Amino acid sequence: MKKVFILLLCLSALNLNGVSAESVKINLSVEIIDDKPAGPGHSKSVVHMPHIYQDGCKLILSSSHPEYLINIVQDDEIVYSSVIPAGVTEFELPSYISGECTIKLVKGRFCFYGEISL
Repeated sequence: MKKVFILLLCLSALNLNGVSAESVKINLSVEIIDDKPAGPGHSKSVVHMPHIYQDGCKLILSSSHPEYLINIVQDDEIVYSSVIPAGVTEFELPSYISGECTIKLVKGRFCFYGEISL
């Protein structure tokens, strides 16, 4: 009975985040864009990978994410750049972008990137 309750709780949490059946999870990788530590010594903090889904030109994010700088790159050129404010769960990309692109989310010293199709 506990397993069924936990399963229902997890499924309802997914629905609250707005992830629909048509949404595709964007597989992200991370790179350090500034290898100098922010303060004295080396930082031991854990990097939290964002969980982002794509539904057409809409990005669906968790409600507890920080602010990100988003860049959409096509043929090694930034075709779109904006800021995703902290806590925004849906972010619309412009409809004039089409084809295979790289999405880059920059937060502090880290860049999270992956491939998307628009």
